[in-house]
Amino acid sequence: MNSVQDRPPSNKNIKEKKTYAETTYSKPNPQEPDMQSTSFKTLEYMFIKQSEKIDFLLQQMKTHFVSSSLIKIKGYNIYHTNHPDGTAHGGTAVIIKSSIKHHELPQYSTEQIQATSVSVLDRNGDFTISAVYCPPKNRISEELFSEFFVSLGSRFVVGGDWNAKHLHWGSRLITTRGRELKKSLDKNYLTTIATPEPTHWPTDPNTLPDVLDFFVSKGMSRLLFTIRSTLDGSSNHIPVFLTMGANIITNMKQLQLYNKRTDWEAFRSIVNDELQLQMALKSEEDIDNVTTKFMTTVQSACWKCTPEISNSSLRRNAVPSDIKIQIIEKRRLRRVWHNSRHPEDKTALNKAIKDLKDIMIKANNTSTESFLESLTATSDTNYSLYRACKHLNQPTNPKPPLRLEGNLWARSQQQKADVFGDHLAQIFTPNETDPNSDETDIEDVLGQTFQLDLPIAATNAREIINIINRMDAKKAPGFDLIDKKVLSELPKKGIMFLTILINGIIRIGYFPALWKVSQIIMIGKPGKPVHEITSYRPISLLPVTSKVCEKVLLQRLMKELRKRSIIPDHQFGFRQDHGTVEQVHRVCRTIRNALEHKEYCSSAFLDVQQAFDKVWHTGLLFKIKSLLPHTFFGLLKSYLTDRIFQVKEGEHTSTFHPIKAGVPQGSVLGPVLYTIYTNDLPQIDNVTVATFADDTAVLACSRSPDDASAILQHSLDEIDKWLSKWKIKASATKSVHVTFTLRRGNCPPVSLRNNSLPQSDNVRYLGMYLDRRLTWKKHIQTKKDEIYHRYRGLYWMLARNSRLSLDNKLLLYNIIIKPIWTYGIQLWGSACDSNIEIIQRTQNYILKQLSNAPWFIRTSEIHEHLKMNSVKEEIRRYSCNYKTRLGNHPNQLAWQLTMPQVIRRLKRRHILDNV
Repeated sequence: MNSVQDRPPSNKNIKEKKTYAETTYSKPNPQEPDMQSTSFKTLEYMFIKQSEKIDFLLQQMKTHFVSSSLIKIKGYNIYHTNHPDGTAHGGTAVIIKSSIKHHELPQYSTEQIQATSVSVLDRNGDFTISAVYCPPKNRISEELFSEFFVSLGSRFVVGGDWNAKHLHWGSRLITTRGRELKKSLDKNYLTTIATPEPTHWPTDPNTLPDVLDFFVSKGMSRLLFTIRSTLDGSSNHIPVFLTMGANIITNMKQLQLYNKRTDWEAFRSIVNDELQLQMALKSEEDIDNVTTKFMTTVQSACWKCTPEISNSSLRRNAVPSDIKIQIIEKRRLRRVWHNSRHPEDKTALNKAIKDLKDIMIKANNTSTESFLESLTATSDTNYSLYRACKHLNQPTNPKPPLRLEGNLWARSQQQKADVFGDHLAQIFTPNETDPNSDETDIEDVLGQTFQLDLPIAATNAREIINIINRMDAKKAPGFDLIDKKVLSELPKKGIMFLTILINGIIRIGYFPALWKVSQIIMIGKPGKPVHEITSYRPISLLPVTSKVCEKVLLQRLMKELRKRSIIPDHQFGFRQDHGTVEQVHRVCRTIRNALEHKEYCSSAFLDVQQAFDKVWHTGLLFKIKSLLPHTFFGLLKSYLTDRIFQVKEGEHTSTFHPIKAGVPQGSVLGPVLYTIYTNDLPQIDNVTVATFADDTAVLACSRSPDDASAILQHSLDEIDKWLSKWKIKASATKSVHVTFTLRRGNCPPVSLRNNSLPQSDNVRYLGMYLDRRLTWKKHIQTKKDEIYHRYRGLYWMLARNSRLSLDNKLLLYNIIIKPIWTYGIQLWGSACDSNIEIIQRTQNYILKQLSNAPWFIRTSEIHEHLKMNSVKEEIRRYSCNYKTRLGNHPNQLAWQLTMPQVIRRLKRRHILDNV
């Protein structure tokens, strides 16, 4: 295929595109990654697409096809449609090259017809490729066929198993369905494309073969198509190849500033020649001009020193010779059986198919074992062990069409980018103002003249270099493509240029407009419906150079925040030496104290809606001016205002939209600005308030359940007034009210803005599950399920028969699986022995599997041989380190947790009792 960017359109650019269609009865294995043991059907597809250079594969499933049945082929996207009843029968799939510019169309799923369709772009416009399956037992009228064809548009090619016979496409007889389909073809002026030989070869020799699999097209010349059958495949429906002359438009290569062949010495030389340190930085315009100069110089220097790597230099996998020989033998036996239809010939063919299956699976397993043996966690193999398992936390399926109002759909990447952009533009606006609120005091403070304050301390080249070195190399760059690698390769002159620029920004109090451009990528939320716009969260990518400047400001800002004690002690989020475990410990200590005193603990866990995206800029600037030196106000005001964003979807981007509210996502300063904005959250006597960023817990205790809820309600009323004043919205329906007690019954319900909070017996707070009696049973059971889920994803590397070295297996366990249950172990380690044994048994099972230990080996011997601690030993180790950390904690609310509780009525282990 030729990319539209490569050459102008001409007749010489027309290339052959192959479409492969087959009806299959096998069930692919969806849970195994590409490198591990793969199903025979998937191996067949991988061989066929490699040997035939196929762009599209149209697949029809007669059985064993449900929502989890999905083939994985590297370099291809898979779209599938299930039977409407969701059971394992029927269904279709389209497998298409990822490099082809395309988008999925809405699925067509009825009892009579199931189809998967993809819109492909060529130089003549869009056309549709569709895979169809018509179950044989349903009656399909001409109207139903016509309705399906109309849904495909004006230009399409649809192929599959129609289960319809007619002389028009080469069948030996005419059936009722065939007659209805022929009427629909004539009515809609459609063209059939079929092979002259049968495509369905029944196993029963008394049943004659016939044509059931063919293509139908509209709006495309018949001269563009050639069709042939093949003897590949293992089902009784032989594959059919359709070759079409088309000029497909491919996706543009992703822009990048450098690759492994970049000449960094030449890059530094160009930067030294282009950048001049004698520059005037006296106005906002000067700052913008110098920022643009730095970006364009670095970009052009990278591109000049980076040669392009051609696709021909990429290594291509060759099909083993023994597989080729067996495939040729299978084709010969299939040809013999087609001619004779003798049972003995069918037996020989079945044996050849089985032998081919064994050879292909054996070759794939051998390749997988060799691959596993070569994995390491070092730079010698470019951290191949990390790259082999990093897909576990990444989405694999492309975004389907998005449902809009009025039963409309956003299908193409450009449409999705525009829809997401409009959606986020509505989110990045402040909440509505309470009509009863009075903002005159805020306006008065913002209108006051500046007072004299010491200027913000300037930076130097050494600080800039340290900041760059400490940055995460894995972080994606912003729209300018400049990342940590590029900045780390800058010459000394480039570092000095950047230092002078940042000092000018601090001195003038103006943040460059170029650094306020955010590029947003939408990522699907796990478990949410993929067709809804609200099921995606934004990931904001900012220029890395702006983050360098932000880190310089952050160091100076945090110094003032600590000096003036602006951040309240109950806020543990985004603070050095503060973690989630300490905050959950505070909550647990309050609950445990209530249980010891036979009290009720009425607790509200609040859900703040879009907390970071809805920050009211005017209110934030008021607090900045009231709390910080005025030298910070002008610079932070410039930093917050006039920010814009665009959504990137594939190679397409939306228009720019203004950001009218919220702290910048993906920024360094954003989280700290949010803590400043919420620093005056109301606190009531005898009420525990625990906040970690926007996660807020409010707890009130009393011997009377009515009194406990009354105290809690009073606190929520004060918080509600505060939320209303600062335009923060909390969702009552998503918040939770939990009664912690050993007694029967619950505390009376509480409300937020006249909406009752739903009551529950447990709650998830900062990744830990707190149940009504604080037994940790819910938390431990959830972690057990999560461990097994993660282990199943790594099974191909951690299984008994895996050739991965034992050291690497232990490494994977320690860095991927073990952190699941060790998180918060200092707290849930106080659970009873029977609950702790749940995690111990889980670890025992996994260690036996990865060490391939016989069944009669004691688990204690396995732990000793692998030098692995038991769960109780880990509890003791973590608790000791945790107690030491609390003793030196800078927050008094944290180090007070080390003080023993006075009353210990219950025969339970307390937190830190394991020390």
